[in-house]
Amino acid sequence: MPAVSHPTPERERRSAVGAGRYGGRMTNTDALYALGASLAPALGRVVDRGKRGKTLEAWGLKPHRADPGTPMAKDDEDGYGNKIPEGVTGTVLFPIMNATDALATIHTVLSEAAKTAPFNHHTPSFLSSCRTAIESSAQAIWIMCPEDRATRRARAAGLARIGIEHAREYHSEALEAHDNNLLLIPRETYDQSTHRLNFHQGELDVLNTLHQENARKYTTMVRKAANWLQDNPPLHTTDVDGKHLPTVMKIQYRVCSSFTHGHSWPADLVHGPSAMFSMMADAIATAVTSTECAIALFEAQSSNPTSGRNHYYPDRLDPTIEEWRKRY
Repeated sequence: MPAVSHPTPERERRSAVGAGRYGGRMTNTDALYALGASLAPALGRVVDRGKRGKTLEAWGLKPHRADPGTPMAKDDEDGYGNKIPEGVTGTVLFPIMNATDALATIHTVLSEAAKTAPFNHHTPSFLSSCRTAIESSAQAIWIMCPEDRATRRARAAGLARIGIEHAREYHSEALEAHDNNLLLIPRETYDQSTHRLNFHQGELDVLNTLHQENARKYTTMVRKAANWLQDNPPLHTTDVDGKHLPTVMKIQYRVCSSFTHGHSWPADLVHGPSAMFSMMADAIATAVTSTECAIALFEAQSSNPTSGRNHYYPDRLDPTIEEWRKRY
């Protein structure tokens, strides 16, 4: 007779986090979800922070280049903006847009979870999206935070190099797969990939003439971004008050990364739905705060308050933007 595998407490916790479920087979979802939030205050924090993250989506959907005469515009002067693919401005802009999209996705997941019982918050995907927001926004902060223009340029060049190398590898592998009859592609696509391969190599040749800072370790960029925020705390939020932000960001990045890589060990930290929601609440707090700070730092360096241009970030970021604008 085959042995029966009995679930251990650790396995049950991992199963609960994997499913992200809360509640039973019930139909009055609005009332049940409100009851769940009252019984598990951490769930209420998750929902509130999800809504806060959603307010950043409009900024990500309507990006702007640096206004003339701003520090970031000057970062791309003297032809420097043509020496890396998107210039300093574009190199920091896309990661922040990526972070806002991750937060918008989280809000969508939370909104859907509240409508359907049993409530499935897709905790692993939720935390993986938090990791995307933390990592992407930290990259941008890491590039922008130095007051020295040469350092900002070197960091932008270093991060741009990683993206170009990945693009070159993609086209090289596609062409090699076709040549070896492993993955056939149309002739037009083959020619386009050949062109892009040569183009990206040309970009790398130009980058090799520039001073670069190593951008290969994302954990390092997260740590350095957190160090700067600790020394320059944002004025628009009290979420970082009394906290050692480098420690908080490092721990949250570690937990969220584990789910991105398919590791289950953080589930052993969870003892029931309340603990699961606390883990989610801590993660999204870090993700939202770091993304808000990336937007604020971008606006501080790239926007002219007298330009009359519409801004699409929440007004609550204004105090931080104005304070950080003084530094540059």
